Amino acid sequence: MTSPLMARPWHLAAPLLLLLTGCGGGDVARETAPTPFVFRSLDLRQQDVFGRPNWELTSPEARYDLRRRVARALQPRGVIYSNGKPAYRVEASTGTVINDGAVILLEGRIRLQRLGTAPVMIQGSRVRWLPSRNLMEIDRHPEGFDPHTRLSAERATFRIDKDTLELQGQPQLKRWAQAFDPFLANPVGPPQIVVTVASVLWQPGSGALTAGGPVLGERRPPGSSAGAPLQTLTATSLNGNTQKQVFNLGPPVLFSDPAVAGGVSARGKALQVDAAQQLVRIPMGCFIQQDGASLEAQSCAWNWQTQAIAADGSVLLQRPASRQLTRGSLLRGQLGEKGSVVVTAPGGRVFSQFQVPPSKTPPRPAPVRPKPEPIRL
Repeated sequence: MTSPLMARPWHLAAPLLLLLTGCGGGDVARETAPTPFVFRSLDLRQQDVFGRPNWELTSPEARYDLRRRVARALQPRGVIYSNGKPAYRVEASTGTVINDGAVILLEGRIRLQRLGTAPVMIQGSRVRWLPSRNLMEIDRHPEGFDPHTRLSAERATFRIDKDTLELQGQPQLKRWAQAFDPFLANPVGPPQIVVTVASVLWQPGSGALTAGGPVLGERRPPGSSAGAPLQTLTATSLNGNTQKQVFNLGPPVLFSDPAVAGGVSARGKALQVDAAQQLVRIPMGCFIQQDGASLEAQSCAWNWQTQAIAADGSVLLQRPASRQLTRGSLLRGQLGEKGSVVVTAPGGRVFSQFQVPPSKTPPRPAPVRPKPEPIRL
């Protein structure tokens, strides 16, 4: 099998004029710097080892330096293929093609639009593309978008054959509750959730995401003022799927909400976030504290839209203020306006123990009963 070759690497819309100079009659030839050719269009294509299209790049105008084998193109457009099928549409403000496509430098407004049902886009302002290695290095403003998520970092590496975007240098994940079109405009307004991690691996096609810790998540509750304290979440790792909007955080996990009356904190051996259902679940070792009260259970869940709270398995609710101790196998509750939890136990038995505080006032004397009259015969 022959190595991949350029299939018609350069198509020129205008004929080239070659000027040949020689020496004769004792005259010495003067060397002059070659003038780059100006083409009306540029059409560069490459195939893989099986003869299928690998990638293509076109431009309405390009300047080609024959000696250096460098072409500078305006408004380059192209397509990246996967197994012979179109996978990404590529566009940039300018491009520099070196050695007929060995290295391609893209600059300006660079966008990689994934082709398919899921709207996904990767963008940046400078990309070094190495087609032979199926690699793109983005060292200026790399970003990845889907309808709810924006991923950003200082630099990124896009491995085309694996469809994986690697983000390094203070990567962040931002999420918006309201969906937006990544191809038309950036999301409107500040994000509801911002997560900072150490590194990110993201597959734009499937939405699969893996992030290394430490993980710090911050959320601004809807309707809160700009200066209000944020809800915070810390963990050691993060994995999930941006398309399904489901995320898992590795232990130890700690959640804190100082804005709720009395302050709320929760910890557990793991934590799951279902953003589509607006649900947070601690599947193991749930422990929640608020204003001196505590709730322990094997697992628990909180819906941040309805404020519903559920606890399952060996549930223990303690309220020191009222000296109340409640045990059960399943409890359901509601987070009130002031942070109080109203507990119910549907279909299960609950044991509650109350301690009545002693009275501080002396007991009232019992009324004197009249003596009964003797029986007279």
